Amino acid sequence: MKVGILTKLKGYVSGKVLESIANLLASDDAAADEKIKRVFQLLSSLALTKFHKESFKEIAKMADTGHPFFLLWKRVFRELSPKAREKLIWNLLVNAMVLGRVIRDRKEEELGIHLPFFLVISPTMKCNLRCKGCYAGDYDTSNDLTFEEIDRILTEAKELGMYFFTISGGEVFTRKDIFDIWEKHDDAYFNVYTNGTLITKEVAERLAELGNVAPMISIEGSKETTDKRRGPGIHEKALQAMDNLREAGVLFGFSATLTSASADSLTRDEFIDEMIERGCKVGWFFQYIPTGENPDLSYMATPEQRAKLHEKVEYWRSTRPIFLGDFWNDGRYVDGCMAGGERYLHIISNGDVEPCVFVHFAVDNIRNKSLVEVLKSPFFQAIREAQPYCDDNLLAPCIIIDKPQVLREIVKKYGAHPTHPGADKLIGELASGLDEYSKKIHEIYKKRWEDYERWLYVRSILFKEDKDYYRKRMEKRWKEMGLDPEEIYRKAQEWSGKIEDWRGKAATGAEGE
Repeated sequence: MKVGILTKLKGYVSGKVLESIANLLASDDAAADEKIKRVFQLLSSLALTKFHKESFKEIAKMADTGHPFFLLWKRVFRELSPKAREKLIWNLLVNAMVLGRVIRDRKEEELGIHLPFFLVISPTMKCNLRCKGCYAGDYDTSNDLTFEEIDRILTEAKELGMYFFTISGGEVFTRKDIFDIWEKHDDAYFNVYTNGTLITKEVAERLAELGNVAPMISIEGSKETTDKRRGPGIHEKALQAMDNLREAGVLFGFSATLTSASADSLTRDEFIDEMIERGCKVGWFFQYIPTGENPDLSYMATPEQRAKLHEKVEYWRSTRPIFLGDFWNDGRYVDGCMAGGERYLHIISNGDVEPCVFVHFAVDNIRNKSLVEVLKSPFFQAIREAQPYCDDNLLAPCIIIDKPQVLREIVKKYGAHPTHPGADKLIGELASGLDEYSKKIHEIYKKRWEDYERWLYVRSILFKEDKDYYRKRMEKRWKEMGLDPEEIYRKAQEWSGKIEDWRGKAATGAEGE
């Protein structure tokens, strides 16, 4: 889709302002923090929407108080190679977040559908490791997406305003042509999940030259827990990959899966501190889902372990200079479940399109449909329209383990087929165990949601006037629950002081220890 001259100009100006901020962040100028604060105050006064006004104002406050999130950006711009810094600004911040949003909004109006922010693509399911409980362990490894197919998918996505892509698998670095994909689409930004074993110094240097690829290295916490799940010596290789990437100036992070075996290791302060010291700017926490190779309910983190991770991540966000994503616990930050094209969808190596990386069922295949046709699929539309599932509790938003009956109903209604042998265990022999898990997690999170996290979320959607999609669907759910939306908004407004009290507790570790 063509972008108007005025929109391009706004994107150019945004990029130049961000470059100026990056230069200040990277400098040793003693007055840099004050200058940055003034820039964001200026941006706040010039912003066209309340959402951006409030966001820029919040960042200005962070600069004033030395908030860890502000310190993170200092780390980012001081430690990245020039190319990595340039691509972070222009590809991720400008193309994906500024210009991409304009394109998506226009295309949504034109096509009459909701468009996601990004795609997850698994070009291959081949892997050089065999990790316990791998969600991708039972996929067919003989049928990769071709270079031309990946190229087409990325091109179609960019025409819809998507410039951010997650690459998964399989181990993507087993494909030598993947660098050619990243180079051809040098206006996009790629978040890449990898075990790290193939990231040599030479690979890291090539990634630094590209600048638009951010590897996320899989790790399970300690050496013992990592090697037990991934194989002897893998922890050391993961750390070596981080060292190679840090020395080359590449933006990178870690990816950790919470299991019943790794929960204690991953929720220790020492773990997050080591990841920061190694150079990680980002960290993604996943929950083990019993799908893929040898699904095992006992390997899932318990509801109590999951809740502890949530508390620790909130604490670390207030005390550590690293960006953290806590999938399953971060529902209120992303308006609930992201599946079915809500925020993303997953294209696997044989072309099947899954609603989620962990929902191994499909109706559509990208090899015989366009991306728009897939997004218009009744299967995906049903998943989106059912949200928020059953109630408004976004601490328990998942269609797989929090509201498993919803997944079973939608898969049955639309005749979705398993994308590998055994995938249907999730809605068959494992169903009763998942129902029991769902009951327990709701018992834990009900009070937390109703006492304060609901109000944190409601206040966040009050100033999203530029797009009321999420507010309208939440209001619909409230009415179905017998709640008055206006009364909820009134109560949320009264919560302004209590929010600061809660944040203060998190910052001191009261919730995390």
